[in-house]
Amino acid sequence: MTSPAYPAARIVAPKVVRISRTTRRTPASGPESVATSPDAATIEAIIDAAFWASLRREENYAPKISLAFAPPDSARHPLVLPSRSRSIPAS
Repeated sequence: MTSPAYPAARIVAPKVVRISRTTRRTPASGPESVATSPDAATIEAIIDAAFWASLRREENYAPKISLAFAPPDSARHPLVLPSRSRSIPAS
């Protein structure tokens, strides 16, 4: 992964990984949730994207952003993005 445009993302991501691995899991999430925890590079990318999205204004309103890294089947209306390894057709 290239360096994020928001340097704090690189600093915070490993700390978030450590915290997420040491916090208790709810019985509903079970042990499989540990296996699906994002790695530092993924968290870094999420933080970077959220930071830049938070700077955008829509009709003079600052956005309110909430993020959750969860399996698609646990969300009511999941937004699933293609992985970078897939080729995306040029338009």
